[in-house]
Amino acid sequence: MAGGNDTNGILRSAAPYLTLGGQLAATVTVFFFAGKWADEQFGTAPWLMLAGITAGAAGVMIKFYRTVVQLSEKEERERRA
Repeated sequence: MAGGNDTNGILRSAAPYLTLGGQLAATVTVFFFAGKWADEQFGTAPWLMLAGITAGAAGVMIKFYRTVVQLSEKEERERRA
């Protein structure tokens, strides 16, 4: 049973990193469809879709960087304690 506890601990510590992938994909997808919708409304295809993808990707990279830094600092504090 000790192995099960180790697995739970590993999964618990990896969970924030695993959820990042879903958040990243969802954000880019939402911005893609928002840009596509705007292109259909204004007849600007594909420019607003491309702008949406670019904005979504930029936002995702900023969020990803901040989250990884925060999680790394948290792990470092826990190791020192």
